[in-house]
Amino acid sequence: MTSLEIEGDAAQFAEDTVLADDIEGFTARTPGAQMKSVLLTGATGFLGVFLLRELLAADLTVHCLVRADSVEKGRERLLANLESYDLTGQVALERIEIVLGDITLPRLGLSESDYQDLAGGVDAVFHTAAKVNFLTPYKWLRKSTVSGIHEVLRFACAASAPLHHVSTTGVFSGQTGDNVTPRGERHPTGPAEGMPLGYTKSKWVAEQLIEHARERGVPVTVHRPTQVWGDSRSGACQRNDFVWRFVIGSIQAGVYPRRFRLKMNLVPVDYVCAAIVTVARQDDAIGGIYHAIGPEAIDSATIQGFIAAAGYDLKEVSIIKWLKAISADVDNAMFPLIRTTMLMEQEEQPPFTDEITSGFLRGAGSDGTDITCPPIDTTLFATYTDYFVRRGFLPAP
Repeated sequence: MTSLEIEGDAAQFAEDTVLADDIEGFTARTPGAQMKSVLLTGATGFLGVFLLRELLAADLTVHCLVRADSVEKGRERLLANLESYDLTGQVALERIEIVLGDITLPRLGLSESDYQDLAGGVDAVFHTAAKVNFLTPYKWLRKSTVSGIHEVLRFACAASAPLHHVSTTGVFSGQTGDNVTPRGERHPTGPAEGMPLGYTKSKWVAEQLIEHARERGVPVTVHRPTQVWGDSRSGACQRNDFVWRFVIGSIQAGVYPRRFRLKMNLVPVDYVCAAIVTVARQDDAIGGIYHAIGPEAIDSATIQGFIAAAGYDLKEVSIIKWLKAISADVDNAMFPLIRTTMLMEQEEQPPFTDEITSGFLRGAGSDGTDITCPPIDTTLFATYTDYFVRRGFLPAP
């Protein structure tokens, strides 16, 4: 990226992070522990549908904002998403309310009366809706990001309901050289100009707008997971996750890249959602920033060992030969991400910490135990691959 491009990006980010004047602070009318009804965006996505399960398990009524032509079609979309992740029998469907709308539209696309009725009936807002596509540049995400976070903030203000925004630890730029300072919840984020992906840039912009809202007195809580993997109990995963595309693509090609610089902190989705809901129900946690992270970062060699332990025999080759094998098959899971793969390989992820978050999860389990993140090991990895085999996304080993 040239200096002129960086300068242009900086000017765009400065413009996009200006918060509208009509967003003003308020005092939440309902304590977190007394929540009964919430609004959830993104329930037709991966993390959103697991958060829906967690919210329903907390005996809440959940209003799901869904884009669809009718309530029936909206419910069909949601039910299809539940089924795809083996969740249909795990949720109380009778406590799900479908709300037809769009976060990028004024009043979320609702009529004035419906908007006011919804605002008067929810105690909190959980915002997970996002376009997660590593191929999409920021310029194509900026409008929906800026409009979306503004409209969600406006609704939270209208409802006097705390907003829980799901972001990502990708808002921290990658480490360089000896710059290995762990990124805790209060560590400065950005700069966005140094981020290789439009998705993480859009999340950084959203966080800047949220920070401005917090400064005005809006009770906004930010939840930052690292790379979200599947349910540690059922193994249900999203196959479009970058690391899973890397794994599936390597298995499809029958080869694995030697000394590939892939090191990521992976965290099961059920832990992420449990942490979000636990924090949301503690009033002294509202307004903070929290990290949902795995016990340790996992490198390429460890993932290679997981693949072998799961029964897949891959030939280890140079990165160039691996890229050639991927490029030779347009149907390979990694084919669309070849360029992104090289960017990710050059971007070393910094370490993360979660001291503040773990304090709120200590003793917060239903039996009084700590809520902790299960490690991703050979057993859990096999649970994930079993799910992909059942769904036909992977051949049996």
